[in-house]
Amino acid sequence: MVYVDPYVKSAFRKKQPEGRGGFIRLDQNENPDGLPRWLFDEVMKDITPEMLGMYPEEGPFIEKYSKMIGIPASQVTITDGSVVAMGYMMKVFGEPGKDLVVVRPTFNMYGAYGALNGMKLREVPYRDGYRMDIGDILSSIDDNTGIVVLVNPNMPIGNSYSPEEVEAVVKKAAEHGAMVVIDEAYHYFSDTQSSVPLISKYDNVAVLRTFSKMFSLAGLRLGIVMSNEENIRCVNNWRPHYTVNAVTLAFGEAVVDNIDRLLKEESEKFARGMEYITGWLDSRGYYYVPSSGCFLCIRPKHRDAAYITEELKKRNILILCGGNNIEGLLRLTVWDEKYMRMFADAMDAIDRERSQ
Repeated sequence: MVYVDPYVKSAFRKKQPEGRGGFIRLDQNENPDGLPRWLFDEVMKDITPEMLGMYPEEGPFIEKYSKMIGIPASQVTITDGSVVAMGYMMKVFGEPGKDLVVVRPTFNMYGAYGALNGMKLREVPYRDGYRMDIGDILSSIDDNTGIVVLVNPNMPIGNSYSPEEVEAVVKKAAEHGAMVVIDEAYHYFSDTQSSVPLISKYDNVAVLRTFSKMFSLAGLRLGIVMSNEENIRCVNNWRPHYTVNAVTLAFGEAVVDNIDRLLKEESEKFARGMEYITGWLDSRGYYYVPSSGCFLCIRPKHRDAAYITEELKKRNILILCGGNNIEGLLRLTVWDEKYMRMFADAMDAIDRERSQ
């Protein structure tokens, strides 16, 4: 038999859901409308056969992005989606046999990548009421810690960490030679202060960003890694050439060039949607976990989560039926008010059917 890496061979991976194109997609924290038409049209007029025939050039995008963030270009690299960046973090900075410290629940690919690289998962559970005590995270960091992950705001719960809490974790990890990965996928939905300033202050910090959420480019796959120059050099040593394609880079540049308008339009849509749906939930006595991300975990009142998920699908609406550590809850993507009204109307109809 041929050799297979034992960590890879022992892993079990589920496929991602497909066939979602005809539905109102409120299950994967995407923008259901996608990129605004004005920005899409602006980029597409410059997509030419010649562009597609040439290997992509990353430099112009990285220069623009680093200038927008306010750090040197040498402290930035890009990946085909931030989920790939997570894998790079585990490969480059994760020592086999060491602990990967994450909260439970959080985005599950961190645990998957850790296992694929021979790390041991050390989970820090939420307390009652989905409260995360930073002291619980700090007490989980010791000499066997290799990497600590903070998703800020965390998904699927939606809590955020203060700058003081994040820095306390970074300091404690540094004392034990551990890297801290701070995932800011949902940064633009929150007023939480970014951890980017820490990359110039500490050598054990990497900040990840994505263009899939607020910037609505999930289908094009564009992720960002920010760290000090030496860490970025090491990531680039592992990262293959030309993994981010030319079309993605063109859209990425357009997003940066139009960042103020795009953020204003999309954040206003999100805010209206969040205001509407939380008001609707409050008015009907539903329990939900307050969230700083573009999602809410909701506890059903009259039917179980699996039943409601299926009934919503019959009405052409996809949401996530919570499993594992949010079992019994519904996770709803929050976006424009029109979609929140559709969800609310469908929930009202399901509740009325119960009483008939």
